[in-house]
Amino acid sequence: MKKFILVFSFFFVLNNGIIAQCQPPSSVASTPNMIYYAGGSCMFYDSLCNLLLSVPAVEASWSCSPATAKWVVVSPSNGGYYEFPNYSNNNPQINFDQYMRPFWSADTIYNELIFLNGAGTSAKLMFTPTQILSVKNYNQTITYTQGTDYTLNGNTLTQLNPAMSSSVSLTVGSGLQNKQHTSWINVTYKPSRSDWSISNNFTYRGSQLPKTMAKLNSGQPVKMQAIGMSITAGLNVSGFAGDPNNFTPTFPYMHSYIDMLGQRLNQVFPGPITIYNSSCGGKMAAWVDTYCPALVNPNNPDLVFIDMGMNDIWGTSAVAFKNSIQSAMNKMKQHNPNVEFVLIGNMLPDVSGMGAPANGAVDMYGFRTQYLNMDTVGVVFFDMTSISDSIYDRKGAYQCTANSLHPNDYLARWYAQGLFQMFNNTNVSGIPGTLNLDAVTCFPNPSEGVLMVDLGFSPTAPVDVTVFDLLGQVVYEGKQFQQKQQFDFSRLPKGNFNMQLGKSSKKQQVSFIIK
Repeated sequence: MKKFILVFSFFFVLNNGIIAQCQPPSSVASTPNMIYYAGGSCMFYDSLCNLLLSVPAVEASWSCSPATAKWVVVSPSNGGYYEFPNYSNNNPQINFDQYMRPFWSADTIYNELIFLNGAGTSAKLMFTPTQILSVKNYNQTITYTQGTDYTLNGNTLTQLNPAMSSSVSLTVGSGLQNKQHTSWINVTYKPSRSDWSISNNFTYRGSQLPKTMAKLNSGQPVKMQAIGMSITAGLNVSGFAGDPNNFTPTFPYMHSYIDMLGQRLNQVFPGPITIYNSSCGGKMAAWVDTYCPALVNPNNPDLVFIDMGMNDIWGTSAVAFKNSIQSAMNKMKQHNPNVEFVLIGNMLPDVSGMGAPANGAVDMYGFRTQYLNMDTVGVVFFDMTSISDSIYDRKGAYQCTANSLHPNDYLARWYAQGLFQMFNNTNVSGIPGTLNLDAVTCFPNPSEGVLMVDLGFSPTAPVDVTVFDLLGQVVYEGKQFQQKQQFDFSRLPKGNFNMQLGKSSKKQQVSFIIK
């Protein structure tokens, strides 16, 4: 907790007429666009002590600081003020390239999560494997063997060895049963999609976001902002740091889907892309309408992601939901006429799980209908509602959720992958000489230093290859002349490395591990 210190503030007008920075009495520092928890009402100020926003205590118990916040005064001060980043200080221990390979088309499914809780329990994989590559515990330090630890029948994996569930941890908090991250098993496999035909949700939608795409493709700086609820903030993904009883960060420390989307977009497009995340738990569509002028407008984003619905299933009508979202968009467009929007339909709640209302799925589909009616040029609807329905039908909701209202790492990856696809025009990125993000592979990975890199196309000119260690230092520079080419990095120390292929707008980064 940050300590409160009584500060006497003064304004000093310097010779050049600039007003020196001030601090209001009884205030503490506040970071813009940051989740906070306060034990009382909050008054936020900018660096010149201008009042930006007054938040009542009932709202401030979990909210987000204004876009230009510098100071906050909490009343009563002994109520405390907590700021916490979305993630722990631990860096993500994931192979980002593998985690962003689209589940619906990639030739390998990496680290699909399943939950097993005792010998004889079973879990379904999303697709029927043609080959199991690995089955590992939550932190990937233990590899399980088919026939000894588990059996596989179609897409159903059944536990034999009781030790496979030795790290399962179920806790109850805020009326929800949370499956802690230590509870999951990672399965990597080659999938058969002979019975999978749902792909219309994973398409390029950039033609409906012409202003944003024009900036992205030309290399101009782009600002994006997410405003949403706990799912958007990242609660219950493995890297989120919050309430230690319910949100303890655990390997592999994955970030939220918004953060992963931003990282992928920055890999693909030449200009810098900044994403603000003004999202926090318990908020409803009406909250967006009330607080978007303070949280969003001062940032002047080019694109705003609105992710609402999971908290509205407790009483918000579909019409009221639409009216709040439409009103919020009108306020943001009045401030910035060029702003565009992505409306994210929420995943379905697990209505059979603890804490979810029985009408939750019906209401979520009602919100989906309203979103569909708003889909037009400048406003794109991303239908995670029906996507989650299809996933649940194949795996079961319990296998995809950290609790009845929040996704686990696996389902959060569907958000990130699906949203990225909206910006990924493969008709452009797949032309000769341009790297296709879904095609580049390196194998084996991990390796002992010798690995094959497959670009997915035959290059018309040599492709620059640069390898960085985790400190960003260049440890290798060379070129790739063929679609498939072998590299020997065995002289490098064991550890994680990033390989950059190409330069400028044609670059792609692939991670690999030397064991």
